[in-house]
Amino acid sequence: MLNEFLLNLLFILVGIFLQHLWSEKTGHHQNKIVIGIASAITITLCIPFPLESSFVEDLKLIPYIIGGLYGGIVTSTILFVVIVVVFTFFYGVTDTYITFLIMYGVLGLVCGFMSPTFLNSNLSKKLETMVYVTIVFTIFLFVFTNKEEIITIHTIMMLFSPTVAIFVVGYIFESIRETISLRQKIIKTEKSEVVSQLAASVSHEVRNPLTVTRGFLQLVLESDTIEKEKRDEYIKLAIDELDTASNIINDYLTFAKPAPAYWELLDIGIHLKHIEDIISSYANMNSVGIESDLVTCVIQGNKQQFQQCFLNITKNCIEAMPDGGTLNIYTSILNKHVLIEISDTGIGMSQEQINRIGEPYFSTKEKGTGLGMMVVFSIIKGMKGSISIESKGLEQSLQ
Repeated sequence: MLNEFLLNLLFILVGIFLQHLWSEKTGHHQNKIVIGIASAITITLCIPFPLESSFVEDLKLIPYIIGGLYGGIVTSTILFVVIVVVFTFFYGVTDTYITFLIMYGVLGLVCGFMSPTFLNSNLSKKLETMVYVTIVFTIFLFVFTNKEEIITIHTIMMLFSPTVAIFVVGYIFESIRETISLRQKIIKTEKSEVVSQLAASVSHEVRNPLTVTRGFLQLVLESDTIEKEKRDEYIKLAIDELDTASNIINDYLTFAKPAPAYWELLDIGIHLKHIEDIISSYANMNSVGIESDLVTCVIQGNKQQFQQCFLNITKNCIEAMPDGGTLNIYTSILNKHVLIEISDTGIGMSQEQINRIGEPYFSTKEKGTGLGMMVVFSIIKGMKGSISIESKGLEQSLQ
C-alpha cells in the first residue's frame, strides 16, 4: 500500500511542479486550461496504480478536487469525463460502477460551483475547504461501496490517507503559486523603478539644453548692442539645443513604446543604402570611409523605426573612430533569416562594457545618455529580431 501511495503522490507533485513551471514561463499562473490538462494527466497516471483498498482505490480524487476548485465547472466536467473513460478502460464496468459515477459526478459539481468562492479565499481557508471536501467524499465513498467492511486501524489509516495527501499537495500548490505571484510583483516593481529612474534621467538631460537655450535667448532679448553675426550664432546654438532636447524625448518615447504601430514589407538593402547616404556627410567630417555590400532582403517592420535603429548604430560606430577609420555594412541571408553585420575599426570595448550596452544611463561617450542603444534594443525586440555584439573594434551583428 505504501509504495502505491507514494507513487500516486509522486505523480501528483510532479504534475504540480510541471504545471507551475509552464505557467511561470508563459506568465499565466492561473491558467485554467493548464490546470485542467495537468490534472487530467495526473488522474490518468494514478488510476492504474490503486491502493490496497476497495473504497479509496487510488489518489485520483486529489487532482480531481484541485482541478475542480481551481479550474471551475468546465474543468470539473472535463476531468469527470477523463476519470470515467480511463477507469472504464482499466477496470471495465464493476458492481459499484453506477455509484462511482454518481459520487464523482456530484464531487465534480460541488468543486466546480465552489470554485469562485474558493479562489477568493486565503491559504488557510483553501486548505480547510480541500480537507473537508476530501474527508466527506472519502467517508461517503466508504459507506456506499463498503457496507460490510470491518472498521480497523488499517481501514482508518486508508480512510484518512487522501486527507493527509491533499493537505500536503494543497499547501505545496499554494506555496508555489504565492512564490510565482510574489516574483512577478517584484519584477513589476523593478520595472516601475527603472521607468521612474529613466524618467528622472530624461528630465535632467532635457533640462540642460533648455537651460542653455533660455540663456542664449535671454542674451539676444536683453542686449540691444549685440552684433547681428553674434545674434545669429546665439539663435543657432539655441535651436541646436532644442533639437538635442527633442531627440532625447523621441528616444525616450521610442524606448517606452517600442512596438511598431504599422508594419510593412521592407527591402533592407534599399533602406540601409538610404541610411548610408544620410550618414555619409557625418562620416566624411570624421574621416570615416563607408564600405557596404547590400543584397535584396525583405522583412516585416516599421520603416521609420528601422531607420532610426540603424542610424543610432552607425552614428555610434562613427563616433567610436575619433581618428578616422572604416565603417562596414553587410547583409546576407542565413538559414532563412536576414543577417545584418555592421562593424568599424574603432577603439573597441571591454567585455564589461559590452555586457552593459542597452542599460539605462550607460554610455561610453562623455555626454552620452545611453538612450540611443536602449532604443536600438527595443526596436529590434519589437520587430522580433535579435542582436549580438563582439569587440574587435565594435562589431555588431543583427538578425
